[in-house]
Amino acid sequence: MDQLTLKSPAKINLFLHVLKKRDDGYHEISTLMQALDLYDELTLKKTPKDVGLSCDHPGCPTDRRNLAYQAASLLLREEKVDQGVHIHIQKRIPVSAGLGGGSSNAAATLKGLNQLFDLGLSVDRLHQLGAQIGSDVPFFLYSGQALARGRGERIQPVRLFRDYWLVLVCPRLEVKSGWAYRNLRISLTRKRKELNCNVLESKRCFLDALSLFENDLEEVVARKQPIVSQLKAILKNSGAVRSSMSGSGPTVYGLFDQKPQAQEVAVRLSRGDWQVFLTQPIPANI
Repeated sequence: MDQLTLKSPAKINLFLHVLKKRDDGYHEISTLMQALDLYDELTLKKTPKDVGLSCDHPGCPTDRRNLAYQAASLLLREEKVDQGVHIHIQKRIPVSAGLGGGSSNAAATLKGLNQLFDLGLSVDRLHQLGAQIGSDVPFFLYSGQALARGRGERIQPVRLFRDYWLVLVCPRLEVKSGWAYRNLRISLTRKRKELNCNVLESKRCFLDALSLFENDLEEVVARKQPIVSQLKAILKNSGAVRSSMSGSGPTVYGLFDQKPQAQEVAVRLSRGDWQVFLTQPIPANI
């Protein structure tokens, strides 16, 4: 096999709690993540040597700043593969939007190269490599539903209720996650609730649990970008049973019970100056 094409899904954070600043400069977090049927498409093609990357999105870097590029370089070097690869990314997931597109691309690259070069690497080994590239990368190596802790690399797959639809609204601006974390004021006195993952397959328990949790980065981003709060209010007033920012934003999602209602809201909001996606959870990565 000389070429392989695979899908790379987006994710949302159903909640994101920032617990403390770590000695290594990262932040200790607890977050519940859900993969979505919104995909980039990656094509990996063997080459004689080195790593090359192209993308159909002008805002996507094609050099060492790209996480897929980093993933390929790391795996080929660590596993002493004596060939190279060219990666082409067909983007649909917005860039720097809190939807994990770059991390997902990196994880897909690791999995794809493992298959393309028939390396036989375990998920644990891919996890070790992925954690060196980015905190969200390990999530995309497992199931489409997981609780992530540490700096995001400690993954606990869980089973979640997923019979709902999401309207994603992404303003045409970028928010760097590093900026959001640096500007967060962490409350050392706030008491954190414990999440019981064993009951989250039930719709009522799932929604009840989400109502108790939030995204700690949302307030930081909304102070600089008021559109985040405005979009949350629009989605809530349109009938969303929950609205929240994903990751470090600026994407805001609304969770809807029924597809027709979600479709109507997506169509209406598509007339605004932002990107809108109608999507739903997936049970596992493809």
